[in-house]
Amino acid sequence: MVKCILDLRVVALLVLAFTLCSANAWSGQSASLPGTGIDWLIRMRHAASALSYQGTVAYIKDQQVDSFKLYHRVSDGQERERLISMNSPYREVIRADGNVTRYSAEGQQVVVETKPSTQSVLINLPEDTAIIERFYRVSLRGQEYVAGSLTQVIALEPRDAYRYTRLFWIDSSTFLPLKLDVLNEDGQSVEQMVFTAINAKEPIATADLEPSPRASAAMMRISHRESKPVGWLKWTLEDVPEGFQIMSYSTLKRPPSNAVVEHILLSDGFSSVSVYIESKDSHIKAGTYRLGAISADTVLVGGHSITIMGEVPMQTVQRIASGIRQR
Repeated sequence: MVKCILDLRVVALLVLAFTLCSANAWSGQSASLPGTGIDWLIRMRHAASALSYQGTVAYIKDQQVDSFKLYHRVSDGQERERLISMNSPYREVIRADGNVTRYSAEGQQVVVETKPSTQSVLINLPEDTAIIERFYRVSLRGQEYVAGSLTQVIALEPRDAYRYTRLFWIDSSTFLPLKLDVLNEDGQSVEQMVFTAINAKEPIATADLEPSPRASAAMMRISHRESKPVGWLKWTLEDVPEGFQIMSYSTLKRPPSNAVVEHILLSDGFSSVSVYIESKDSHIKAGTYRLGAISADTVLVGGHSITIMGEVPMQTVQRIASGIRQR
């Protein structure tokens, strides 16, 4: 941390000048800015998928800070995105051609998700904004500077106890999300993402979008996710909070054993919950745990262990877990 000792009068003058510049910058753009929180979110969703940009992202969870380098390029209407960790453990995510490839150096494993993905790895917003307003109150919360850019703060406050509050800091010029914050039931920040630097002007080299040598070398150990018809499910979810619906059903084979794991994805259009079902393993214990904004509950049903997890309050995953039945 860099510590500077400045004359208090100089600080006061700098603060005054900064405040005046902020007010002038905002008033000069106000005529072309969105008028409501939903309008801001629509512009943000479009910008995140239509613009090319690169930057450094700080990810804060459980009082730990991870740094990532993000590259997002749009060429001939096609998106390609790469997210790389800048500290240990090394992780890498590449999104291209409808696939999302996740690499982790800890297990030397690559997971390829073949379901179409049309949104950045940083945000997930539904196309139908009416869904958001049904379960969240959307409001404007003033303006702040993030990474040197003036932003509008948008708040999404849940209308029930089964979702988290989320805050977005949206660039008033590019409409890119420069900061995201997730608040738990007590209003405490449990997960935060913020750009410490971002560049939407310089071209992105093709090499920066390609997997690293270590990720390429691990391609021999790939886990593939295969989509299945929802009608094939042999499980029922009898107690799901209003708004959460089954979005997809898939199976995942994990090397080296190639054991099959079933995955049910639930979503209200914004918040998501995953249900993982696999054969019971003696090492898997029932119980709940939290990791940042993620709540998880593992239950044992027959010869299966079932883990429900998502960026939702603990009571949400526990309620879903209590209603899982095998047909």
